[in-house]
Amino acid sequence: MTEVPEHLLKRSRDRRSALGLGGGDGGGGDATPAEAAPAEPAPGAAVEPAAATAAAAPAAATPAVAPEPEPLPPYVEAALKRKKIPIWAMPVLAFLPVWAIIYVGGLSKAATGQPTQLQAGATIFAAQCATCHGSTGGGGVGRPLSNGDVLKTFPDILGQLEFVWLGSSGTGPSGTPYGDPNREEGQHKTLSYNGNQMPSFKGSLTEAQLLEVVRYEREVLSGAKIDAKQVGTDATAAMLWPNGKPMLDSSGKLITPDGTALFDADGKLTLQPNWTEPVGGSG
Repeated sequence: MTEVPEHLLKRSRDRRSALGLGGGDGGGGDATPAEAAPAEPAPGAAVEPAAATAAAAPAAATPAVAPEPEPLPPYVEAALKRKKIPIWAMPVLAFLPVWAIIYVGGLSKAATGQPTQLQAGATIFAAQCATCHGSTGGGGVGRPLSNGDVLKTFPDILGQLEFVWLGSSGTGPSGTPYGDPNREEGQHKTLSYNGNQMPSFKGSLTEAQLLEVVRYEREVLSGAKIDAKQVGTDATAAMLWPNGKPMLDSSGKLITPDGTALFDADGKLTLQPNWTEPVGGSG
């Protein structure tokens, strides 16, 4: 029988020892306990807790993320940002309705913006009469109208309305008397003032404007006193007849106290002046 070399036997023992099969060859002894390799853990025994810990570690390391809230509607966001009313202002706000009632109650009636007859007359006089009679009625090319001068000639407004409407030429030829026949210093006559003619305003003024400018000349420039009963309470403070009837109809035409036209087709009065009891104030 052939003898196995020693070095091959040693290699066999080392290999068996590494595999945990004990040392020695077919007739050799077992490996010592120190040489035995540690036993591997049974499958599934100690590995499961380790695996569970390893799996839980990443989960614990990553915090849970809460879902983002939905954006608020614009009107809700604006209401939240709006400044709140301070507490000290609450009594003031509570008093505002009371203050408004007191304020409105204390106001006078709102103006309509429509000028009164005298205001409108001032505008007409400045535009069409002041060049001849002076800006304050002191006279110039035309006769003076201030300081009661116009009232001496026309104590009744009717006579002045007709003369301004027709002018000198419509009243009559040169030297025709007009106005109050009992006037101090004598009755006036056409073309007797420096030979200057009074123009007719029949084509340049309406009858309503005629009343306005004649009232201005009488009441403002010449100082006529009008009975309060002859001044209307409407926005224009229109002039009335002594019986309370308006001097103008709804279309702006001059009318008599009984409602008929004050001028005929030629511009002459249909109602004659009463020189002894003048209409329209004589001061």
